[in-house]
Amino acid sequence: MKNTDSDKRINCKDIISGKFLAKRPQQRFKVQLEHLDNGELFSGVLELLSPIGIVLKSDVPRGKYKIKLINDLEVIVKTVNLEGIAPYQSFDITKVIREEEERGRLSKEDFELLTYSSKEIINKLTESLPQDSQELIREQLKAEIEKSELLDELEIADVFKYDRGKIKNLTGYGSITLGESYLSNFIKKSLKDGHYSREMTVDETGERIYDLHAVPMDYKSAGMIAIDVTDIINTERRNKARELEIYRDVIEAATNGKFKLIFKEDELSKLLEKGSRLFSADIKKAEDIKIIRDIFKAEIEEFNFGNKEELHLTLALSEAMTNGLKHGGAAKLLVNQYQNKLRIIVSDQGTGIDFKELPKATLMKNYSGSENFSLGQGFSVMFMASDCLFLKTDKRGTIVILEKGVKEGGVGNE
Repeated sequence: MKNTDSDKRINCKDIISGKFLAKRPQQRFKVQLEHLDNGELFSGVLELLSPIGIVLKSDVPRGKYKIKLINDLEVIVKTVNLEGIAPYQSFDITKVIREEEERGRLSKEDFELLTYSSKEIINKLTESLPQDSQELIREQLKAEIEKSELLDELEIADVFKYDRGKIKNLTGYGSITLGESYLSNFIKKSLKDGHYSREMTVDETGERIYDLHAVPMDYKSAGMIAIDVTDIINTERRNKARELEIYRDVIEAATNGKFKLIFKEDELSKLLEKGSRLFSADIKKAEDIKIIRDIFKAEIEEFNFGNKEELHLTLALSEAMTNGLKHGGAAKLLVNQYQNKLRIIVSDQGTGIDFKELPKATLMKNYSGSENFSLGQGFSVMFMASDCLFLKTDKRGTIVILEKGVKEGGVGNE
């Protein structure tokens, strides 16, 4: 790809045809170019590669640049004239730096790592295995790649080879933030157990999440795939949060703001931290419900609720305790007063309500279509008895808060 003294231009078609030993990488490499004169940074995508030059999809000024390709492999390049169509640019490789060694061109191993597909690399790293186990190991590694559908599609995986205490990154983007000692220990454990291992882990910063896969090849070596799933998990979390917001908005609109879903702990804390406690109790068995119900009726006498309101509140409390006992195995009750509001709070540590069933479970009278959770008639009673009803539910449990207004002087509405 170098220019002649007469500044003869190289035609892009010649490079693509392989005239200059160029290959198109099987993986899509995004790279960063650092201008050696002023340190300015640019981005590009590696489109073609040969041992002595590269073609990038980029738009950078003429000059010399440093590019980190994979892990500890860096190249110094300079722009050359290329007959082609923008935004493709051609660069000579003037220096290759890897593991403190410098060369004038890419080695055969470097060239293969950059241009081979992940499956070709797996074949390469397992070629020294005995024939009887070679195919089995290859199929296991390839199956993990295909199952994840991430390595080639989402550009977030690194493939490693562990051999006699040393770990080497064979492909990927060199951006994995887990320490070498952690990766080595994970592989060693797989070697010790003698079978495929998988682990989800978070780096020391708590910011990146990885899905690790290790497969022993013999008693001293193993292959490993590290997949950065941070962006996927964050996207799922954002989608879930948006889905919950839609549920909340729909349910509030359908109940004229009377029924409110709570998702955040600080929202719950604001409801629980204010007010004076009237009494609390643990619900451990069905017999406790009647005892607590009688205590409740005695405690709310001072508010002078009408007979109908008192009946509705007592029934609502019974239903809330019954649900907590049924779905959580046990429940806790807290009754307090805040300003002119009586609050009945029942919590359990069950599996929570499936949000897909939530609108039906809460808004449809006698709904029992969910295999995991149904509030049925009980929720209708709670809804009717309260002025405002709050619900927080997740895999850690469910909290129901019934709020009933009290008139000044402690006289309730009939």
